[in-house]
Amino acid sequence: MRYTRLFAICGSAAALLVGAACSTDLNITNPNQPDVGRVLATPGDVVQVAYSSLNTWYRGATSVYPNVMMSVTSDVLTMNFGNFGARFNNLEPRIPYNNSSAASDGEVAATPWDNYYGALGAANDALRAFSTGLALPGNPQGTEAAKHIAMFTQAAALSNLALTFDSAFVVDEDTLKSGKAPSLQPASRVAAAAVAKWDALIAATAGKSHSYGADVIPVVGGFNSTRLNRLANTYAALVLAYTPRTSAGAATVDWNKVATYAAKGIGTGTAGTPFDFTVIGDNDRWLSNYLRYANYPAWMRIDIRVLNMVDPTQPAKYAGTVPPKATGDNRVNTDIRYMGSATERAEIGAFTRDTVIGDPARGIYMMSPYHHKRYEYYAWHSSTVGVGAAPYILAAESDLVRAEALIRGTAPDLVTAATLINNTRVTRGGRTPATAADGAATLLEYIRYERNLELIATNGWDMPRNRQAAAGQIGALQAGTARHLPIPARELEVLRKPVYTYGSAGKEM
Repeated sequence: MRYTRLFAICGSAAALLVGAACSTDLNITNPNQPDVGRVLATPGDVVQVAYSSLNTWYRGATSVYPNVMMSVTSDVLTMNFGNFGARFNNLEPRIPYNNSSAASDGEVAATPWDNYYGALGAANDALRAFSTGLALPGNPQGTEAAKHIAMFTQAAALSNLALTFDSAFVVDEDTLKSGKAPSLQPASRVAAAAVAKWDALIAATAGKSHSYGADVIPVVGGFNSTRLNRLANTYAALVLAYTPRTSAGAATVDWNKVATYAAKGIGTGTAGTPFDFTVIGDNDRWLSNYLRYANYPAWMRIDIRVLNMVDPTQPAKYAGTVPPKATGDNRVNTDIRYMGSATERAEIGAFTRDTVIGDPARGIYMMSPYHHKRYEYYAWHSSTVGVGAAPYILAAESDLVRAEALIRGTAPDLVTAATLINNTRVTRGGRTPATAADGAATLLEYIRYERNLELIATNGWDMPRNRQAAAGQIGALQAGTARHLPIPARELEVLRKPVYTYGSAGKEM
């Protein structure tokens, strides 16, 4: 109840991050809360707060909320079970997202909101302590390394808030100094704040040589300052490119800046050998719950719309008749299992082998005979569930955003853009190579195609990746599909603001 009262007076979940900004005469205590002041006065504990903030961000960023909903409402993955906001946000025609504190679908917005602010609060606490000169005795390098991780968490949490919600609070280690509670900012400003944090991290890690062990974050190929710097560049590029909600908004992006960031990122460019930002799961602390479900054949399937993009002989919507297996892209064999084949169904072993799953009465168009198997070693039906490589941002995603920027920039470079597209289009897909002669419009179609096929079940950003496509273009969201999530209902209730939502024809944003 004391937290409830604090929320009501300070005005938001972010109040926990800036509680001191509220009136000091409230005299509110929480006997269950650790002595924050004492923890933040101990260098070793502050370092642990910084490192734990990274894990809090990761668990939130790879949760089933909102990633499952964003994937199915974007028609990349599909299911008609009632979990994780999938069923009702997959209905056709689209209906409003049920932004209710009493509804289970309310968790689609509430859970990521809480997760990202939990991570952001921890990172801000650590950075605030570091700013006072707190340091590990005789170990300035260790102090700096931890500070850089807290800076990453801060930038990543703000980035994910900008990509997911229509608005959010921008809070950092300096917010307390204002003496005021924060106010909601539109997604564009949240994104700008995130990019500013990425810039600060890029500058801070330049030329540094810190290494991070698996206890900090277990990354395939290891993690160090160089990789952190490159990841920050890619993340900044993606935030700039994905934040706009419409094709008109995309036209306002500084694509030259996106290209500059992406060239220094984790993909093909000027920074070295490309690498995927892939965390090694342990089915416990480091766990992508989204990945466990996205490759689980008894739960989620690939929307047949994706196969229609690959092979136009496939139906645009599943209507109850299982089509012959799609052809035209090698990934139909390497990444996708055709459940219409008894031979391919048998590959799963003694598990669900149904050709399609779900209740037809809930929407037969939500069913599909195609299963994403690229990461099925991580899925629920695997003997290694939750264990192994869990990709979050692929080098391919960095390449594709760089390609888009080179097409849309003030001095288009279609030759390099085509080469970047072909890194997956040809190398993994076996498709006819893209060339500059295809022209800008066609190359952009290729990029959307690659994103919808190559990036399945990574970070769940299918909605941000597709919301800028105009009707009729590859990857375009259906009419009535929400372009972002509203502030969670329970947060609005604390703020004493009207509860609102998005979704249904003419009410996408």
